[in-house]
Amino acid sequence: MNIHVSNPKQLKDKLNKFNKNNFHIISDFDKTLTTAFVDGNKIQSTYALIREGKYLSSDYTERSHALLDEYHPYEVSSEIPLDEKKEKMQEWWSKHFALLVECGMNKNVINDIIISKRLRLREGSSKFFEMLRNNNIPILIFSAGVGDIIKEFMESENKLTPNVHLISNFYNFDEHGMVTGVKDNFIHVFNKQEVEVKKTPYYDEIKGKRNIILIGDSLGDLGMSEGLKHNEIIRVGFLNDNKERLMKEYADKFDIVILDDGSMDYVNELLEKILAN
Repeated sequence: MNIHVSNPKQLKDKLNKFNKNNFHIISDFDKTLTTAFVDGNKIQSTYALIREGKYLSSDYTERSHALLDEYHPYEVSSEIPLDEKKEKMQEWWSKHFALLVECGMNKNVINDIIISKRLRLREGSSKFFEMLRNNNIPILIFSAGVGDIIKEFMESENKLTPNVHLISNFYNFDEHGMVTGVKDNFIHVFNKQEVEVKKTPYYDEIKGKRNIILIGDSLGDLGMSEGLKHNEIIRVGFLNDNKERLMKEYADKFDIVILDDGSMDYVNELLEKILAN
């Protein structure tokens, strides 16, 4: 059994307050809507696809790995205070972005990642997005990854329908397709609650929808709904690995924990129950 429901009665009580007209969805992208493993290989993020594809200058992979080794332990630690994590993530994102520019990040990299099918939606995702589209349920994909890759991928999968919105890290390009800058401030794993969702078109769609289904794979994703008034929130967490070390904390923070890089089937069952109300 790879589904853990922390408090079945509480989840049932929450579900009874949802109907198809009063909720919206906020979801992370990397390792949440997509699988954490593709053909047995672990996919850390859209950034990892750039690194492991050897697209950029010869020293990029080594220097990027060095940053990963330095900062990833801060991201996954359950003992380091949140303020320190935020500071370290900001350092990591800033250094890595500067490295991307220095090493020649460009539009051709994005195109090849999409063509090579190195991202894969979770099993059950087609049904998930179809139900949302058919019932006009707004979903915000809120990602610290590379927004340009996510947008192109979602379009290639025919999933970027009008009810689907995206907040992520988007790049500026010059006339030759080379990355020159980032459009807004960096979004990283632990500052999603600081991004001003109220200034986006998504906010106009969710006015009056006071219940939320939040889906993520990181404890930092729990901040995605901060700043949005809500009556009820159902939190779904994908715990793809390290479950022995992280299970207790995930079970404390998420209503539902889906283990072992599982499918979207349980989320789809929740949606079916809500849409039947």
